[in-house]
Amino acid sequence: MNSLYRRLCLGAVAAISANGANAQVADSRLEEVVITTQKRSERLADVAVSASVVGSDAIARNNISDIADLNKLVPSVNLNGTFNGRVPMGIRGVSTVSNEFTVGLTSGVAMMLDGVPIPSDSVAANALEDIASIEVLKGPQSTLGGRTAASGVINVITRKPSRTLTGNVSATLTDDSEYRLSGFLSGPISDAVAYSLSAYGSKREWPVKNLTRDRNSNLEVYGLRGKLLFSPTDNLDITLAARVGRNDSDGFNFVYTYLTPGYHLLTGAGGPPFLAQNVLLPGVTVNKQNLSYTSPVDSYAKIKDTDASVSIDYRIGDLTLGSVTAYQRENQENVQDLFAVNNYFFNLLTGAGSGAPNTPPPFFNQQFQKNHITQWSEEIKLASPTDRDFSYLLGFFYSDSKVVENASRGLLPALYNVDVTPDSKTYDLYGRSTWKFATDYSLITGLRFNSDKVAYSLNEKGYAAFFPGPGDPRPPVLVGLNYPAMSASGSHTSSTLVGDVSLQKQLQKNSMAYLTYARGYSPEAYNTTETLTPLTAVTPAKLALAPVKKESIDHFELGTKGDYANGTVRLNASLFYTKYKDFQVQVFDRNSATINPPLILQSAGAETKGIELDTQWAATDTLRLGFNAAYVDATFTSYPGAPCYFGQPSPSCVYGNIDPISGSSTGTQELSGKTMPNAPKFKFNLSFDQKVPLSSIPYDLSFGGSYSHRSSAQMLVDQNPQAVQSAFGILNLDVALKSRNSPLTVSLFVNNVFDKVYYVDMEDFWSGPWASNAVVSQPARDARRYFGLRISTGFGSAR
Repeated sequence: MNSLYRRLCLGAVAAISANGANAQVADSRLEEVVITTQKRSERLADVAVSASVVGSDAIARNNISDIADLNKLVPSVNLNGTFNGRVPMGIRGVSTVSNEFTVGLTSGVAMMLDGVPIPSDSVAANALEDIASIEVLKGPQSTLGGRTAASGVINVITRKPSRTLTGNVSATLTDDSEYRLSGFLSGPISDAVAYSLSAYGSKREWPVKNLTRDRNSNLEVYGLRGKLLFSPTDNLDITLAARVGRNDSDGFNFVYTYLTPGYHLLTGAGGPPFLAQNVLLPGVTVNKQNLSYTSPVDSYAKIKDTDASVSIDYRIGDLTLGSVTAYQRENQENVQDLFAVNNYFFNLLTGAGSGAPNTPPPFFNQQFQKNHITQWSEEIKLASPTDRDFSYLLGFFYSDSKVVENASRGLLPALYNVDVTPDSKTYDLYGRSTWKFATDYSLITGLRFNSDKVAYSLNEKGYAAFFPGPGDPRPPVLVGLNYPAMSASGSHTSSTLVGDVSLQKQLQKNSMAYLTYARGYSPEAYNTTETLTPLTAVTPAKLALAPVKKESIDHFELGTKGDYANGTVRLNASLFYTKYKDFQVQVFDRNSATINPPLILQSAGAETKGIELDTQWAATDTLRLGFNAAYVDATFTSYPGAPCYFGQPSPSCVYGNIDPISGSSTGTQELSGKTMPNAPKFKFNLSFDQKVPLSSIPYDLSFGGSYSHRSSAQMLVDQNPQAVQSAFGILNLDVALKSRNSPLTVSLFVNNVFDKVYYVDMEDFWSGPWASNAVVSQPARDARRYFGLRISTGFGSAR
């Protein structure tokens, strides 16, 4: 079966394309796009903000199944991989890049599901199933997006109940063991009640292989979503929605792509032979083509989501009064391999476990983490019609987001046992108005008052060890063997006033230009991975956390949107400049005398500037072309005293500070003018979709494809030269056969045609254990070429 399937796919490669589900159109004009992320339905062409909308057709034809896949479709977006946990998100090169152990800290991109904010620690929007569209608003959106929208908003829109019976089912199979099945059914129950029900399930392997266990890492996603729409009167709509979902992964997500030659684990440049690289990583070639690792550890993540909401829209004359009440709960259980090596090295080092066969060794190379995330939110808004000379939107928003994290690690030199509970509450009032003060001119103003309360409680007990890297004069030190259990708690309340103003000019009937200034922010934040320390003879006590400063943002944007050539050409372009004061950035502190350097949260100056271009061309009735591109220059404008990467030589790393524990010199570096992490300067996506009517049989054939390219990017704050993802391009192609007499569509596709290995994340957090520069990287789902078959059918409007 697999051989036949592969021959079918290979035979179609010359004509393979991305299926354009909207290829059957009455004429060559482009379809109108409507967005809802700004609290009401508006034509994208009328909104004075740079935005991209990814429809269900593009999601299907590119086999998009994970939020990180937006990297290839929206050039301004840069998302790290989501396998085994949440994803650091960036737009226009800006992201806090918070580590998964730092709970309660936002990344700067507000994730929303049907307009409801998702907690920053949640993965509820990672899997893209039952999706109608994805709306991406670029740049600060604090006026309507709130405290988490410092660099943009991503809103995932799911399908709604319909008044006519409709449904579909879709199945996908690939030659690298991906299986996906989804179904959707919607229709009326009575004249006043409609429903929708969707179910989905998938299993897919990542191109990451554990040589020790001889198996690939894999991910299973499945869930059920239901909605009921009640319309007791013509003026009242009530929507009840609920979802349960699972996101379970098995295996590790990182592989070694660089290790300083000759260095041993834990002992540096010399040590026992069983701690050498060739012994701990048998069969692994450590380079930037590596897709394998060795480990006896059963790494996994198990995540369960439960959420529910009630949405009410009540029309009072020309006004609409809306309310959304939402509850979200997520349980995460995560077991990670601490070092991804072939042996339980600590047991070999100590001889533990060699006695009685039933006596477990003291350490299994693992660390454990459990998170329980809950959020209540309420939003009330009043909106006037948008087709008046003066229109407005008023709203109130409240949310309470709480995380309970339990994390532990059993390795003696890096013993870790922490319970931390951050709690973030916000009370907001906002308003926006549009005044058409002249025939072709509109003034758009917005204002938001936020009151934020961030709180935490922290209980921890830990041990630490330090091993110097190459060029580091400090001696090895073992510290903290008698750390007592310590606890701390605190809270901070602040208020902020932000807003925006835009001048919009109608150029022609279907084109306009706008100039925007916006003021944004991120509230004060606690670094929940910070280490508490008792009072000693050489260091003061640290028994409480101080909040990091509020982030202040000034944003300028000049843009234009328009449809031209009788609606067959669409051109949206924007120029932007955004300045961040006290930008919150997280990085590992290499100055700490420990085997596991702590994560610190610092303030820096930053800016991003560039140009974006989104174009579509309906060249003929049967041909669609698209070109989306972004040039982004995101840099630190002021970041003195930043930690060095492990083993960074002088003079780029300035040694001379005194470590209070070891008494040795430590190093810092100047990062002002350096690039921000995971911020390639240039990205573009080129796509085409060609329909070919077949006269001899009642079917249409469609061909298409997409090519996504990004320039090289430094992936880490500390500018580690071994953590640079080189430039690459990904080509996806497919061919689809569509029946004209039934809703049946059969597609063959191939993704990553050129078989390009690339990574969505790079980290150097294991440099301490290797006492040298060590970089691990997370391969993308499509880091290897794969072929697929997709079959879909349906009835009604969902066909």
